[in-house]
Formats: sequence, structure tokens, C-alpha cells
Amino acid sequence: MDSGNGFADFAKKFNSFGNQLGNNIKRVFNEGQGARRTGSSEDVLGLDAEAFREATIAGNDGGELATYVNEKLVCEAGVDFDSRPMLVFYACRMLNPDVVDYDRLLNLIQFRLDDFVESDYTVVLFAANARYNPSVKWLFTAYRRLGRKYKKNLKALYIVHPLTWVRVVMTAMNAVLSPKFAKKVRWLDTLSELAQAVPISQINIPPEVYQFNATKEVEVRVPAHARPPSRFFGVPLEQLMGVHGELGLPAPVADALDYLYTNALEVPDLFRRTPPPPTLQKVRSQYEAGGHVSVAYAVWGEHVAAAVLKTWCRELPQPIIPPHYYELIRQMPDPTVQPDQAAAYARDVILPALADPPCVSLLLAALFGLLRAVADHASVNNMTSGRLAAAWAPNFVHSSQPDVDITMCSVTRFSEAPLRARGGDDEDDDDDVLDLAGASENRPNVVTLAKLMVDQYQTIFKPILEAAEALTKKQASAPRKPPRTTAPSGMASAVQASDEDIAALVEEMGQTTVSQMQSTGSIQTADPVRPVVTAEDITRRLKAEQEADVRGDSAAQAQDGGDEDVIVISKAF
Repeated sequence: MDSGNGFADFAKKFNSFGNQLGNNIKRVFNEGQGARRTGSSEDVLGLDAEAFREATIAGNDGGELATYVNEKLVCEAGVDFDSRPMLVFYACRMLNPDVVDYDRLLNLIQFRLDDFVESDYTVVLFAANARYNPSVKWLFTAYRRLGRKYKKNLKALYIVHPLTWVRVVMTAMNAVLSPKFAKKVRWLDTLSELAQAVPISQINIPPEVYQFNATKEVEVRVPAHARPPSRFFGVPLEQLMGVHGELGLPAPVADALDYLYTNALEVPDLFRRTPPPPTLQKVRSQYEAGGHVSVAYAVWGEHVAAAVLKTWCRELPQPIIPPHYYELIRQMPDPTVQPDQAAAYARDVILPALADPPCVSLLLAALFGLLRAVADHASVNNMTSGRLAAAWAPNFVHSSQPDVDITMCSVTRFSEAPLRARGGDDEDDDDDVLDLAGASENRPNVVTLAKLMVDQYQTIFKPILEAAEALTKKQASAPRKPPRTTAPSGMASAVQASDEDIAALVEEMGQTTVSQMQSTGSIQTADPVRPVVTAEDITRRLKAEQEADVRGDSAAQAQDGGDEDVIVISKAF
């Protein structure tokens, strides 16, 4: 009885504390709104948004704090299991508030997020071992400042090693201000739990985080995420397409390209939206099911087709851009300074290097042909070449060095070079200009290359397109025969033929058999009954014709003296 009363008293005090905390949150937010109304960049500084951004980045330290935010505090980290880009916050790298202006720091964090919030994304926050903790008021201000624009496309926020006060404050803010956002927050106590949620190998985890995690668990357990044998996903490209592309595009690629070309060129934010994982799994299972060779995307929609296409590329065992070609890409001329030289370098140096096996170049030509068509409708779908490049780059690379992969796919706009002024009246003009920077240098990376391949598609892929066109004309002009092939080993007695072949043979053999029987008196002339032609009769006839065709082809080849080889793009049985 006493224990029950004690619990009731505790619950009453806790509820009272929660109400008081909620009122304080509202009061702080109201004060923050008043401060913003009287302290905006336009009212106080007399600057427009872009000038305020440039002044904030430069600051009084020449942009050092901006560089620190982008390279140490808020970092890119590849993509999660659903192909969404990941951002990582490190609380252990927060700076001393007595030395650093936290209002400017908040603005820089906001500018950093601007590179990602237009598409679906995931955030990982390592909350432990922070030397300097921001004030509760600053957290409330940050929560309020990062409004719907930043929360709408955030699909998951993983808070790793949360301290008690962080959990209490976040829970209170979510309950009072955004219950819907609270559903996106995941509290994780160990790195092993994080490894279950995202590919932890793509995250650069600092020693301070590992040290704290050692107090929670002995070792980090990373799941294998092994998939069962597949027909299409995770299968080597040359096995699906043939070394020279003679087998054509795989079904997941061909189906997605066909549907997107026909129905999705004007769909807003194509390749930036991620459908629910169960939906993607259903589509994958359809491809893997025996007897299924294609999927009707009219049932699933354009974003599912786009996601399946990206997933298929990302899961190739050999990445489309292997890590040993990273330096080759970084030596490319800057497309913003030397666009013609960069295009020639991509065509004559990078593309031939990537064509190992040669089917890679055919796949790239098909993919970037679609991306070029999507970019041509950017005024409607909002997908410029830069945005397409940023969405696709992480799906072209993966290696044992995730930090290098991240650098090669970075879309960071801040660099040591001065920011370019925005030109023109259209506010989206410069959104397509990406200042791509590495850790300490501004050199091209995979995003630069992908953007260039979209912008200069005809120039870069001209040799491949001309070769494909010539091959198509050659095959069209060649005489065609009804395809007949022998069956697989173990079925040597069976010969495949088309329905027309069989119907013609039945008709011919039936008439011949009737004539023979009439001549021998087996049936009367007026008897309309036709004898049944058995499967053995058809098999023997087809086999005899096939052997005759082989003998004829051998004689023709001996006469011609050996023509050049012909690559067969597709074969119908």
C-alpha cells in the first residue's frame, strides 16, 4: 500500500515537472520568435539572404569555422540501407562557447544541411563524450530554427549514446512541438545497435566514440546482412550483360529505364525520394521469383522504379567506378573552368578506363541517357544535372575505405576558394553549381564527373553511341533465319522451334502422310481423316533441317573466306 502511494506521488511530481518544462519551452520559443523578428539579416544587417550567408561563412576568421563545421562537426557518410544519404553530427567535437559564437555556429550548421534537405536523408548523432555542451536555450533555438524544410525529408534521426538530459530535453520538445517528428527519433545505446540500423562501415567513427562505447559493450557486433542467391541483384555485371554487352541490359535496368522514359521525365524530385522498404522488397522478390522476367512498374510508381535502379547499381559486386580509378578522376580538368577539356578527358581517358569489362560503358551510356533526358525537363521536375549527380554518385562507388568514398561523393559547397556570386534572377540557377571540395583541396570527384556526363552526354558518349548505331544497322541488314537452337545438355533429343515452325511442319507432314496412305490404299480418297503427327515425327524433321542448315552455313563460310565476327545483342527463342 505504501509502495503504491509512493509511486503515485512520484508520478504526480513527474507530471508537474513535465508541465513546467513544457511551459518553459513555449516561453523560450516565443522569445526566440521575437528575437528573430527583430534580428533577421534583412532588418538588422540590411543584407539579403545570399549576402548574409556569405558574410556568415567568411566571418572574422576567413571561413575557418565554416571549414571546421563541414569537415569535423557535420560530415557526410555515404548512404544507408535504403540508398538515402547520411549526415553525422559529432557532439565530442563541439567547440568552447566562450570562444566560438554559437549563433554563427548554428547558421553554419543550417547552411550545411541545406545541401541535403531537398532529398530524403538520414542523420546520426553521436552524443557522448562532449567536452562542451550547448545550453538548453540554444538547443531550443536550433530545434525551432530547423523548421519543416529540414524535418520533412528527414527519414530517421539516430541518437547514439544519449545522455539523460539530452533524452529528457528532446522528448519534451518533441511532445510539445512536434509529436510527428518524435516518431523519426531512434535512441541507440551501443554501436552494435547502430550497425543494425545503418551500414556502420560507411561512417567515420572517432576514437572518443569508441572509448565511450567500450563502457557499454565489449565488442561491436556488425551483422553480415547476407542475402540469399539472387538472379539479378548483387550479381556480377558481365554475368548479366555478357562481357561485351551481348546479352543486353538486365531486366531490372531495362524495365526501370523503359518506365521512367515513358512516364517519369517530368516527375518532381525523381531519384531523391525513397519508397518504403517493404515496397522495394516486394519488387525485388518479384524479380527473384522463378518464371518472372520483368515487373510492371505501373502498379508501383515512378519513385519505386527509380529506387530499384539505384539499388541494383549500388549492389553490384564490382562498383561501376572502382577505387583504383579515384585518382584518375581527381586529375580531370575542372569542368567549371575548362568544360571542353574536361569532356574530352572524360571521353578519352576515364570512360575507356572504366570499360573493364566493356559492358560497363554500355551500362553507363544507358543510365546517363536517362539522366540527360530527366535534366532536360529540370524546369518542371526540379532535377538539374547537379542534383542528379549528387543523388547518383554514392551508388557508383564502394570500397574498404569509406572515408575515401565519402570524399569522392562529397557535395560540400564550402571550400577554401571564395564563393561565386549568384547571377541572374532565377534563384535556382546556382543551386546546380557545386563547389566540390576534399579535405584540404578543391579537386573533381565522382559528383563532378557525373554532372559533366549529364551536361556533355553527346560529346562524352559519342563513340559508344556511334558503335551501337553501326552495330544495329549491320544486324538489321543481315538476312534473318527462324531461330532454332538445340536444347541444354541432357535433353539432346529435344529441338526447340517457334509455334509457326511447328504448325507448318504439322501441315506439311500431315499432307505428305495422307498422300502416302492414299497411294498405298490405307484410306480412301474421300476419307477426310488426317493421321496424327507425333512429337517424335516433328523432332526428327526439325533435327534433319537443323543439320542441313549447319552444313549449308559451313559451306557458305568456306566460300566467303571468313567474315568478321558479329556481336549478337539479343536472341529470341
